[in-house]
Amino acid sequence: MTIAAVQANIISCTLYKSNLEYTIMNISNKRQQIANQTMQLSDCDWENDPRVKRLQAMDSYLELQQKNFETQQKAVTSQLESYQKLLDTNVKKDFTLNLNA
Repeated sequence: MTIAAVQANIISCTLYKSNLEYTIMNISNKRQQIANQTMQLSDCDWENDPRVKRLQAMDSYLELQQKNFETQQKAVTSQLESYQKLLDTNVKKDFTLNLNA
């Protein structure tokens, strides 16, 4: 792979990773809002109140989404490291002087 192609892949992966980080942050903020809403329901029956059950279901769904995006983020991070190693190898190979030629 040429240096330019590897660099293009690095840029693309970095953008995707940034989008994932932003999405994870938004989900985390939504989960915090749900926690605050749940705490405001201090005068209700925690076992049977439909509002509490709805908030718990929303939080569970968001937790699964967050874990999914975090898994994707780890995969992209590994891919970025792989591309960086490939770039380093290509730069070293292409720009090393061969004085024995």
